[in-house]
Amino acid sequence: MIGRWIRGAAAGALRAVTGAVPPRRVMHGIEVWVLNDDLHATDDEMMDKVAAALDRVAGAQPWRIPMLRRDLARIVVRQNTGCRALFEHSGTCVLDTYFVARFAPAQVASSIVHEGVHARLRRGGRTVPPDLIAWEERLCRKAELGFGLRIADGAAVVERARQSLALSDRDVAPLAADVPLRRTRHHRRARGDG
Repeated sequence: MIGRWIRGAAAGALRAVTGAVPPRRVMHGIEVWVLNDDLHATDDEMMDKVAAALDRVAGAQPWRIPMLRRDLARIVVRQNTGCRALFEHSGTCVLDTYFVARFAPAQVASSIVHEGVHARLRRGGRTVPPDLIAWEERLCRKAELGFGLRIADGAAVVERARQSLALSDRDVAPLAADVPLRRTRHHRRARGDG
């Protein structure tokens, strides 16, 4: 009941801003909205790509779909220049229109998996302490890697996840900026501290 109220309030807010209700579909029990900038693909093409991505997740890791249903309020495809995907505190997974239009379903799926991990960690209003942002980002990348290894055309997903996991804490989690990050056991051992 509360979920229906939140979805209705979100649709009402969107209608107030844009003057229209965006195209919406329910895929694998997850509501998907498209706020198309009409620069890269049609609404139907965007919907089809997200459907193909969710189908990939359901095929490779079927246990993940019920988690996404619980943890995400919706998936919204909208212009989000400079960022493939992000998780908003409203429970929304945002996918950039260019990213959805131009990248393979496996890559779109891996971003949904990634943002789903953020959603799971932040479910119920929880927050991750600033000094654990790199840890959180690595957890998301490990989920992408696990997904990519389970699909036949996951080479690009696996390569990107492995490259990201090899980065320093500050580079893997650029949003951490100047937040002092916790040293992991691995870092302490490398320095000879423990």
